[in-house]
Amino acid sequence: MHMKYREEADYRQAMDELCFSQVAKARMTRNLRQSLAQQAEPGPARRTHWKPRIAAVAVAAALVLAVGAGATGGLKTVAQAFAGVFGPTADTQVMDQIGYPIGASDTDNGVTVTAEAILFDGYNYLMTYSIAREDGTAFSVEEIPQGEGRLNLTWDSADSTIGRNTTGAHGSSYFYDADPSDNAIQFVEECEVDGNLPAGGAVKAVFRNLYTYPNGDYENRRLLAEGKWVLKFDLDFEDTSVALRAGQTTTLNDMPITINAVTLSPLALRVDYTVGSAVQWEDAPSGRETAYNRGQSDRYLSDLTVLLAMKDGTVMDLTGAGGSLSPNYSEDVTEAQKGQVFDTIIDPADVESITVGGIVIPVDVS
Repeated sequence: MHMKYREEADYRQAMDELCFSQVAKARMTRNLRQSLAQQAEPGPARRTHWKPRIAAVAVAAALVLAVGAGATGGLKTVAQAFAGVFGPTADTQVMDQIGYPIGASDTDNGVTVTAEAILFDGYNYLMTYSIAREDGTAFSVEEIPQGEGRLNLTWDSADSTIGRNTTGAHGSSYFYDADPSDNAIQFVEECEVDGNLPAGGAVKAVFRNLYTYPNGDYENRRLLAEGKWVLKFDLDFEDTSVALRAGQTTTLNDMPITINAVTLSPLALRVDYTVGSAVQWEDAPSGRETAYNRGQSDRYLSDLTVLLAMKDGTVMDLTGAGGSLSPNYSEDVTEAQKGQVFDTIIDPADVESITVGGIVIPVDVS
């Protein structure tokens, strides 16, 4: 699958409404504010203490990333690279265990784009990039009005070969500024592929032309950095996510569904299921999601309740997670997938159960 983000305003809105999890955006805002607040305070960094067993049972992505041409020295640690995503209280030891720094970079017209680090579990990945001016000056970019800390920025196009051989992907991306006083801004990709990615192989990411659109006016966007940036690196990983018991049947909005797979990792939860009815879409020539299509997405995807219960009694409501729908009209079924990257890294051994559409699925990773 060849992922390409075409930054048309209508497309961005439709994709945001159809697939993107609002939880991811809220998480980024909250954690970024925490990170900035902590930077302003003296004293040692705070840290959450994880149980030692995490190293044995929850290394979701034992990644080995061999940096290709254009790599730079002075790599950030995974925890440093993702401080604005998961916040300063995320366990740095676990972050470094389930991810790897990359450091591949390319420079064009005085601007350097660097792939800093990745977290990956075979289905889900988070990639963080930095975009820096070589002359040391800071970018002057507005935040999106009511955009939860995101910046009014967009690529003309962004290409990644991660997941090319799968049937599809869904996710989100955003820009933020971890330190407005320095010469860099950050770009984060959060994506889930529809199929399990095979280990090995080269990854190529290509970005073209960075634009800003003040006051949210995309039609009058302004070129901020002209260029083409090509990043290459190798990706290998060991998938140690947990496959839970599946095959249960239930109903969703009076339609029969079968739970085909439930996959849990320290990074995310994924549920694959089949709906006994083929979702019907209406044409949307403008590129905007219609009210009818939004209702269909809710009926087949958003309305499916997904809960994660921890052994300490806390419950994560993942019902608002993003996903994908693939209708098969000849068999009158819809293959659906729903999943979300967690608000923080978790230990699967600390999870009591997953509830999907009222079906309680115990978690046993012993």
